[in-house]
Amino acid sequence: MRRSRRTGNRGALCVLGVAVLVPALAACGSSSGSSSSTTSTGSTTSTSSNATTATTSGGTTASACAASALAVSLDTTGSGTAGSVYYTLKFKNTSSQSCTLAGYPGVSGVNASGGQLGSAAGRNATTAANTVTLASGASATATLQVTEVGNFTASTCQPTTAAGLRVFAPNQTVSTRIAFSFGACAKAGPVYLHVTPVVLAGSSGGSGGGGVVSTPVCTTPELAVRLGTNGSGAAGSTYYPLNFTNRSGHACTLAGYPGVSAVNGSGSQLGSAAGRNTTTAAKALTLANGGTATSTLQIADVGNYPTATCQPTTATGLRVYVPSQASAVSVAFSFSACAKAGPVYLHVSAVG
Repeated sequence: MRRSRRTGNRGALCVLGVAVLVPALAACGSSSGSSSSTTSTGSTTSTSSNATTATTSGGTTASACAASALAVSLDTTGSGTAGSVYYTLKFKNTSSQSCTLAGYPGVSGVNASGGQLGSAAGRNATTAANTVTLASGASATATLQVTEVGNFTASTCQPTTAAGLRVFAPNQTVSTRIAFSFGACAKAGPVYLHVTPVVLAGSSGGSGGGGVVSTPVCTTPELAVRLGTNGSGAAGSTYYPLNFTNRSGHACTLAGYPGVSAVNGSGSQLGSAAGRNTTTAAKALTLANGGTATSTLQIADVGNYPTATCQPTTATGLRVYVPSQASAVSVAFSFSACAKAGPVYLHVSAVG
């Protein structure tokens, strides 16, 4: 395989600014009813590795809740307003040790075969994300908004009935299946589900339920995002450090994976977004002011893919989402990319 050619400027490339703001999509329609129905909430949880701990530059040690340490359930006693119904997702720490959760769960509707129905849940960013420390037996919750699919045009939505939900705990790559029948969109496009960040059960962010809200989550404006362009190459790829430095003036936390995609000069995405390198478990990190967390960005040599599949081109930069945040920053960096979606030529590790 050929080693990829690096055409970007040497040294650390700093963020150009908060370039892309992804607003939470509001539910539409005037009906307060919902086409969803209430069923059993039994779930089957996959297993994953134990939570790990880490210490960052200028930071302290913390332990992230692993998927295997959490019991995930859905309270189907929903409340409706403005064409949506709101349900409570619960994440209970079943381990014998305290652990932390931060940010948004991942949620999508699924059919009886487990196939995803339409688009995954969007993020309701009206509530700030915080790091929640759960004692053994304590719980965190998130609110799931299910929009009535009748608010969307039939051709855009393709209404159907979901058999359940696939739920990823924040910053985890192992999911839980929850049986739940409700009206869903079979077609990708309409975002008919939205979730809030996790908070302590029975609270709006304060302490309670055996848990403690510790340090707030690092937000996009509080971080300087830089790419170190002195990459190292191996097996047809080049690896670069993607650094997140806390410049907020106070301690904040990071956990999980950044979102990364290549962009052209107009800011349009080139090909598929970065995949996740899960060889290292996600860690809850506390950054002191001035502290830095790092993710590794792997860029595969696009010559490894067939031309027709990749459509090679030159990217002028990266769009980077801070973990658990809904706004992005732009980093100038020129490199070879795929214009066509399909080949996953970018991969990122969890911050550490």
